[in-house]
Amino acid sequence: MKDKIKKVVIPIFLSVICGAISGKLVYSIYATKTENILTSNKIYLLESGSYDSYDNMRNNTMGINYVYYEDDNNYKAIIAIVKDYDNIDKIKKIYDKDINVSEYYLADQDLNNKLIELDSKLKIADDESEIKNIVIEMLDLYRDDNSIKLVKISWLF
Repeated sequence: MKDKIKKVVIPIFLSVICGAISGKLVYSIYATKTENILTSNKIYLLESGSYDSYDNMRNNTMGINYVYYEDDNNYKAIIAIVKDYDNIDKIKKIYDKDINVSEYYLADQDLNNKLIELDSKLKIADDESEIKNIVIEMLDLYRDDNSIKLVKISWLF
């Protein structure tokens, strides 16, 4: 009787251990690849606010170079697009406005590379006009291509 139990229990025990090891390995590979992809494509949109009408947005953002999009019947004015979170404070000081920061993911790798290049210029820039010019270049990248798609990932708990 003991021999029969050993013959059944040992293979089941080994199968459970092999399954656990295989599952952990596959999960770690998947988690690492997913995290790397999402991190490399993360961008931050600095928004000057949400407005209920186009005219209201235009009146409240005069004198600021921006792009806008419509979301849930609201207009949102984007005053900057950055990849490096540290550059956000630098831009907030320049514009001296209440700025909302939203995290998005960008699939376009060419645009990502251009943003990385401009972000590195922004990181070392000290002059206010130079910073504004770099921000305008970033906005022009987005403004020039109507096919750019951004994704916002919302976690439900």
